[in-house]
Amino acid sequence: MKYLRTNVRWIMITVVALFVVSCFAGYGMYSRGQGQGGGMRDYAVAEAGGKKIMRSSLEKGMQEMAEQFGNQQITSADLPLLRKAVLDNIVVSEQLLREVENQKITVGDDEVATALKRIQDQFPTKEAYMQYLQRSNLSEKDVKARLREQIAQQKLMEKVSAGASVDIVDARKLYDAMKDMMFRRPMGYTVNVVTFRSESVAKEARQKLLAGEKWDDVLKACSGDIGNSTPYSKPVFIPDRELASDLQVIRTLGIGKLTPLVRITSDDILLAVKRTKEAERVLPFAEVSGDIEQTLLAQKKRELQGAYFEELKKKAGVKVLDPKLFEVEKPASADAKPVSGE
Repeated sequence: MKYLRTNVRWIMITVVALFVVSCFAGYGMYSRGQGQGGGMRDYAVAEAGGKKIMRSSLEKGMQEMAEQFGNQQITSADLPLLRKAVLDNIVVSEQLLREVENQKITVGDDEVATALKRIQDQFPTKEAYMQYLQRSNLSEKDVKARLREQIAQQKLMEKVSAGASVDIVDARKLYDAMKDMMFRRPMGYTVNVVTFRSESVAKEARQKLLAGEKWDDVLKACSGDIGNSTPYSKPVFIPDRELASDLQVIRTLGIGKLTPLVRITSDDILLAVKRTKEAERVLPFAEVSGDIEQTLLAQKKRELQGAYFEELKKKAGVKVLDPKLFEVEKPASADAKPVSGE
């Protein structure tokens, strides 16, 4: 499935802009933030739903979006569109909160706790998580409140897109039209992988596997030290051309053999077992049909949600007070000719 998703990203490009609010960075903290943005004069840049949207909120949202997508990828020419995306997100977020309240959508404490744990697990230690909160001027209470809002909004989005469906005929049409480009899998290998935090645990696990113990049993025994892993029944495919330098040993390994331990980061040690070597081939429809249907279904859901966002923006009655912030410069035409007499 990962292979398919990598190759069909272009399908989603036309709907990503409509779905900004649901995939925005972090916890959506900026949507009601009023930070002052480094001494910049603060003023209302727009009005929506009877509320003023301040320049500080806009700039804070832009900073967070830039961090999400990589500052190096954003140029000055992108800023007007970026501001528009952030403004839309602020407006839609407020309208979603109203819709959640109107539809009486609730979120249980257990749901918030599960979401919070997923966030905490992204940090190497509890201390690192707390330091992040401190740097972001957030309390855990703030995070929980925003998570509750986000989960409620996700439930609302699920209701909005519940009617989406995919016809197998559409899936087959996409496959037939794009199979040589999208579903041609290069030569590569299937492998099982695991990352350990401790070198001593990694060495012990490797010795057990060399002694003939089963992959899943060994991983279960040291689960407290494992970062990521694949069950033995679900190896992952790695194209030969994408093998990292430290893993090129896989090329010459025999089937069923273990790699040496490879330190991939300061905190992670990787171990892999080579399962198969795969020739280049076009994946048959039966093998990828489920992935295609899921991809098309996700696209249709996002289209429904995008249309819903547009309705919410209209309902909010957005009035831009500083239009220059959102004006996109038109590139000079190469065919333009000087005016006669100049």
